[in-house]
Amino acid sequence: MKYLKSNSNPYSLVDIAPTISELLDIPMVPPDGKVMPEVIEYATTHGCQKVVLIIVDSLGYSLYRYFSESGGIFQNIRQLAGSGMVLQCRSTADHTTPAIASIFTGYFPTKHHIYATDDIYVERAKDSKNPKIKTILEWAHDAGRRSAVVIESHGADTFLDRVGKVSGVPDSQDIIEYDSKITDAAVEALESKPDVLAVHLRAIDRYAHRAQTWEELRYAAGTVDVNIGRIVENAEKGTLFMICGDHPIHAGEKWMRSASKAWVGERQDQLVALVVGAC
Repeated sequence: MKYLKSNSNPYSLVDIAPTISELLDIPMVPPDGKVMPEVIEYATTHGCQKVVLIIVDSLGYSLYRYFSESGGIFQNIRQLAGSGMVLQCRSTADHTTPAIASIFTGYFPTKHHIYATDDIYVERAKDSKNPKIKTILEWAHDAGRRSAVVIESHGADTFLDRVGKVSGVPDSQDIIEYDSKITDAAVEALESKPDVLAVHLRAIDRYAHRAQTWEELRYAAGTVDVNIGRIVENAEKGTLFMICGDHPIHAGEKWMRSASKAWVGERQDQLVALVVGAC
């Protein structure tokens, strides 16, 4: 497993969209982000011509390292990373919606102005052709490539008629069941053989807010890993997986009080994990 400890100059979440654009030859207006050459080299070497982007809510870099190195929780993710790499990325926001908007568009929140889901409708009403709110999924669709997205229903509605396959799952108090339904929909979406698929898994984030013990948080992380394993199993050979956090764990002070010394020592604020691997 290759860890790039570029702490002095980590990548940013805005670099993901332009990297996918470069890899799949999808034209887009150059955003704030830059292409990650290590990812392009790896994908080219492994003959990757499709991308599955999985956003794991609250997957901070330190939390990823802690769970991947203790208890064997992230077995499926580690298997992907085993022949790939784990990069550090700066988060662009401390909340989900603006961070995911940065992942999808390649722009910082000060440019895309999407801080809540309803802001997408507002910004598009102002200027539906504004490239700062156009996602890599839409750029792909407009270029004649097959694209798909699997997210919460309200967010999914913003992609209707803009992306080839849109799957929405209603929000639920049972986040484990919700993530399972997201995974079911992702597996179904893979049957249409998309060139780029985006998926959002939320269990770690929900448990970070509501759980009280590390065992509960480990359980949530374990379910995320199982769901990712299911998606990987159903992907075509030659698919590049990009698994990234959107922001570091919420309720950080609560978890710091009960964290092990190892995790506290490894903790790096504002950095999220980006796991890159091929199947």
